[in-house]
Amino acid sequence: MEESIRITTPSWKRDHENREARLISRRAAAAREMSVDKVLLFVILALTLFGLVMVYSASAMLAQKRYGSQFYFLIRQSVWALVGLVGMAAAIRIDYRQYKRPGVALGLLVISIVMLLVVFFCPVVNGTHRWFRYGAASLQPSEITKPALVLILAYFLERQADRISEFRVTFLPAACVAGMMMGLVALEPDLGTSLSMGLIFTVVIFVAGAKLRHLATMVIPAIPALAYMLMVPWRFQRLMDFLDPWKNQTTSSFQTVQSLISIGSGGLTGLGFAQGKQKLFYLPSPHTDFIFAVIGEELGLIGAGLIIIAFGAVAWRGLRAARMAPDQFGQLLAMGLTVMIAAQAFFNISVALSLLPAKGIPLPFISCGGSSLAINLVAAGVLMNISKHSSEYRV
Repeated sequence: MEESIRITTPSWKRDHENREARLISRRAAAAREMSVDKVLLFVILALTLFGLVMVYSASAMLAQKRYGSQFYFLIRQSVWALVGLVGMAAAIRIDYRQYKRPGVALGLLVISIVMLLVVFFCPVVNGTHRWFRYGAASLQPSEITKPALVLILAYFLERQADRISEFRVTFLPAACVAGMMMGLVALEPDLGTSLSMGLIFTVVIFVAGAKLRHLATMVIPAIPALAYMLMVPWRFQRLMDFLDPWKNQTTSSFQTVQSLISIGSGGLTGLGFAQGKQKLFYLPSPHTDFIFAVIGEELGLIGAGLIIIAFGAVAWRGLRAARMAPDQFGQLLAMGLTVMIAAQAFFNISVALSLLPAKGIPLPFISCGGSSLAINLVAAGVLMNISKHSSEYRV
């Protein structure tokens, strides 16, 4: 009897029930979409606030000597933090799928290349062509180039998803675009950022499904490029100083040695906030490239360890957003942005600990550097937006 009733149920009634079920499902998805990854949001806000505090601690004496105000760098960093937080809030609200348009990807590619070319006509700062400067304001094009590379790769590789295993059609064009952008950044020169972009490219295209033998071909241009870079005397000297930093501790490896002394002086609990000594004109760039050394000295192993854990949490939530993304574009975009932030943190901390040769790479959300802070905050906002939409499809 029950079987006959079920079979004779009118089709219009079944269609109505199906429509009701779909409507309920869409409403539930819309409700879930409103939530933000609170863990990621909290960690990003905490790192940004902590960064402002440490920038003041690390730069107060330097700012007083150079500019007559101990708050000079803090004020600049606070302005950029406000700009970045506004950008992050906007990125959280904008559906990341809006970026999946030819005009957005190609526009970013053109803008990035033009900026990387124009910067060579700007005045030299510290022996490099890295910044656009206008009065007290400055902008580093390479910071914009990193997320631009992520978006371009995500857009192109999703369109080529069915042909990802073809070397000439997919891998080679992607590698050429990435190589061109990396080459321009390396010529500034900014080898650290260029290497970070290389890591981003490798991870993103591997996640997209590229063959390992295609990735192995990257060694071919990498060997002569590395040989050329080591032919530059000061780069070769940095490599030697990395192998034995104490040999030239008063000259070429002065930065690394002072960083190690700073971190070692902190012990387990540190000397206390603003009580560090190495930042008093011993440790170069204490508020930018070597701010992690100041953290280690003032807050000790516990404080430095908490910072590493915080970046581990950012990587965890970013990888989670990538894994749960509803489409390949979101997956690759989240993966690339996560690698961009995590790799930069890894490089900075490793340099401060003398685990890598000295390179000028800021610590995300913490180091004094306006364009870096703003770009990383916007990238975090995009990550949170991807995480919001992933809940429509998976739990």
